[in-house]
Amino acid sequence: MKSKYIFLALGLVTVLTFGFIFENVFSIWEQASYARFRPVTTGLPSAQIARDVRVGEVTADLFVVPYKEGDPKRPLLVVVHGGFLQGGNKKNYAYLGGIGVRSGYSVAIVQLPHFPGIFTRPFYSNAGLAARALPAQAKMFAEFLTQIKTLSAQYGFDADRIHVLAHGSGALLLGEADVSKFRSLILVSPIYSLTQNVNQIAPMQLRAINGFIKDAEALRLSPSEWIKRVSAPTLLLCTERDLPYIKDACKTALLTRTTGKAIERVVVQRPSHFELMFHLGSKVEDATEPFKKFLFDNVK
Repeated sequence: MKSKYIFLALGLVTVLTFGFIFENVFSIWEQASYARFRPVTTGLPSAQIARDVRVGEVTADLFVVPYKEGDPKRPLLVVVHGGFLQGGNKKNYAYLGGIGVRSGYSVAIVQLPHFPGIFTRPFYSNAGLAARALPAQAKMFAEFLTQIKTLSAQYGFDADRIHVLAHGSGALLLGEADVSKFRSLILVSPIYSLTQNVNQIAPMQLRAINGFIKDAEALRLSPSEWIKRVSAPTLLLCTERDLPYIKDACKTALLTRTTGKAIERVVVQRPSHFELMFHLGSKVEDATEPFKKFLFDNVK
């Protein structure tokens, strides 16, 4: 009899374990990558970091320098995490706050609300799911770029000089914003199109998109489309060992444009999707030098 209950308990634990993994697969993937490819530290004192600042529906960690009225204001580098809209933790990108500040920027690393996982999704209404799906999150980010101006005097940055860095699916969130006003743009391993090679994307990855996005929205939010409105310096940073549809899109991306300089593309050999992101700033990463040079050359 005891063995029966032991087997039942083990079965329940197994089901719950797999349920937790499937519920949080993207967060687990990111955290495991972060732990393995530990980024460089921020190198900033806590007094220069303001955490969990609420701006509309978005929270952000701000990395700044001491500021008093009359000091020159710095441009603002806004960092958007990846995670297929179901994961992504701004704390894992904190190292970019230190790199950005040392390069002459103030930095805002944003956190958007996650789309529900497989097992919690039934507890949301259709309206609740739509409010966290891709089109809604893109609008949240666009609103963030507008409302962040209210904090410029307090933290000493110029909200009219916006630079953006987006990782992975974070690139999809930029299409609702006025991208023509960006002073520079960095896309790291971006999902470049929702209309090409979509059949290579696993259904689990697309669950925050399927059923909630129309064809017109797919075009509008695809970097391959909205990047045509960006004339500012642009860096496309990819790796040979990335997910196939990201790697292929990066290699075939059109670099020429009607206004502004050609898009700069850097493809490195060794790192994987998150390894590339979390190794930026490390001396052992081939992408670090062109990344830092791009930041330095375009701080204005």
